[in-house]
Amino acid sequence: MSRPSILRLSLVLLAFVAAACASPAGAPERGPSANAPATVANAVTASATHSATSSTTPQTGRSITISAVGDVSLARGVVDEMTANGPGYPFALVTELLDGDIGFANLEGPLTDRGSPWPKGYNFRTPPRFASSLTSGRIGVVTLANNHMLDFGVDGLTDTIAALDAARVRHVGAGANATDAHAPAVVEANGLHVAFLGYVDTPNEFGGFSVRSWEAGSSTPGVAIGTPDAIATDVAAARRVADFVIVAIHAGDEYRSTPNATERELASAALAAGADAVIGAHAHVVQPIELHGGQLVAYGLGNFVFALDNVDRTNIPVPRVTLVLEVTLTKGAGVTSWRALPAVLDDAQSRPRPATPAEAASLRAIIGPDQP
Repeated sequence: MSRPSILRLSLVLLAFVAAACASPAGAPERGPSANAPATVANAVTASATHSATSSTTPQTGRSITISAVGDVSLARGVVDEMTANGPGYPFALVTELLDGDIGFANLEGPLTDRGSPWPKGYNFRTPPRFASSLTSGRIGVVTLANNHMLDFGVDGLTDTIAALDAARVRHVGAGANATDAHAPAVVEANGLHVAFLGYVDTPNEFGGFSVRSWEAGSSTPGVAIGTPDAIATDVAAARRVADFVIVAIHAGDEYRSTPNATERELASAALAAGADAVIGAHAHVVQPIELHGGQLVAYGLGNFVFALDNVDRTNIPVPRVTLVLEVTLTKGAGVTSWRALPAVLDDAQSRPRPATPAEAASLRAIIGPDQP
């Protein structure tokens, strides 16, 4: 080999080494692989109104923000309000709080006009045409893993999935079989991919109903039941196709502001498997938020959109505080910041509004010492 050729080869090798050394140390890159499932390639951009980060930004260090809320029930009196005022009604007073790259919620009940009520204490449903309420509220992903999703049977679940697909709202935690119910929704924004997973494990209801009777099977529709093993397996798989993993857990004791043993066990399993954040719902009241290094657990975000009945009014203290949880995820670092944006569920309107300073103080007393 001639001396000029050797010189050119040396320069190439030096450039390669310099580029490798320039990559920041820390967690390994976990972007989607070439063999990632079709859900990655077909993922909808979370928000067209947010411009992507410049392509010159290094992959590690790039960030994305999630705006998460708790129970969103578009049923009962909320249907009447949307019929009178349009589908944008439920979120109209808090749209400025829902400003993340991806909006996330628990959809508490099916979107259907069909089916028969399941034999249980409460049955919720909403006409499918009101799926657009979620998009008007900047909600791009919902979990269906809860104790109301099959309130009107398999027909209700089927109609819900069709209505959400038509509205371009991604969904997790339920499906035509166990594979679908446990599959992540992988959503892209700012050049990063976030995998959402959803699970339910609520206590048996007073009438004897068990959510486990709705568990999706190998060839039967249903919800994803949360167990430590199932969550660990699914999170590990999701880590291979996404930059971040968020796990929604529907569990806990209703009207209790303290997480129960099931919530803690499932959240611990998710964090141990590598989830960046755990977002809880079901208690109808806000529960503590904890930060564990670059991982966050919000045990319960409370009711966000909900038409309350007398049982709710008796058990949820005034002010009925709720929040928008704003979480910033940074490539290579996990959760790098979070904020609780205070709101109150207005009983007279069955929808949230921004909290006053005094109401916000009530929220801070609940969510715990890790708040920024």
